[in-house]
Amino acid sequence: MTPLEDLLLDEYDALDVPRPGRIVLLDLPGMVDAAAARTDDVVVWCDDLRDLAGVDPSLVATRLDADAFTGADAVWMRLPKSLAALDEYAELTANHASSDVRLVASGRIKDMTFSMNEVLASHFGHVSASRGRGKARVLRAWIPFVADATWPRRKAHADLGVDLVAHGHVFAGTKVDPGTRLLLDHLKEIGTGDVHDLGCGNGVIAVMLARHQSGKSRVSASDVSASAVASTRESASANRVKVDVSWADGLTQLADASLDVIVTNPPFHTGIAKDSDPTLAMFEDASRVLRKGGELWCVYNSHLPWRGALNASVGPTRVVAQNPKYTLTRTIAR
Repeated sequence: MTPLEDLLLDEYDALDVPRPGRIVLLDLPGMVDAAAARTDDVVVWCDDLRDLAGVDPSLVATRLDADAFTGADAVWMRLPKSLAALDEYAELTANHASSDVRLVASGRIKDMTFSMNEVLASHFGHVSASRGRGKARVLRAWIPFVADATWPRRKAHADLGVDLVAHGHVFAGTKVDPGTRLLLDHLKEIGTGDVHDLGCGNGVIAVMLARHQSGKSRVSASDVSASAVASTRESASANRVKVDVSWADGLTQLADASLDVIVTNPPFHTGIAKDSDPTLAMFEDASRVLRKGGELWCVYNSHLPWRGALNASVGPTRVVAQNPKYTLTRTIAR
């Protein structure tokens, strides 16, 4: 285990509570063995699909809902970077775990803020912090408040004519970020056929494509985040459009020459750390998945040197639109 996980375990054991009936692990796949030593019922949830590599599938919750938390006396959590994600996790725990549940959440001190304590305090009567150790700290919470559910969130965008649904981990929440808006300004120029929204987030691109290309395209979407997958499904349902959504890492689940169009507003970070490697790997794989002459539409931060990578990996690339912050490109697959 990592120092962060070791500290969480020490802080939980120091609570000196009875053997729990169920422990729920949130974004802590490395603590399965430690949890299994303390209970016969372990439930694992990771928002990022990649974090589940090596975890026994029988332990993984199919959905993050009441069923996952029912009977839980302990919830061990890695603090998410997003306060919204923390709020959703805390709300689910408070509303559905046992009344004597103990929540312990660990994080790196440099990534923690007092606002995290405030979020937990909105759901629990007791919140405290451990001493720091090895650049990590643990927040502890118990005495849950049961309240009306507020997640997922929903927002109407009158200018686009869509309602967007988002869970806590989703980038931009129910908002439409400026890069996506730049892409949506050119929606009518995007080709038809088998169209895929990669990194679908709250689903706004997939929903708008499904609406605009109704009867002309089969629209699918995917994301490595389970919250994004759920949000896109719920956004599609809210707007009464058909989108086939899958939880997947990049394009690995797609067959060779199976798409006519890929549309993406990819992240350049993994968690908090900046990381372009997953997006660059996707560029490499796009040439496999796209049919010859297919299109890859990509919007990204203008400071990133991705046009050259697209030219090299996929095919001829031109800038469709650009402003000081964002660049939109169209690449034709060789």
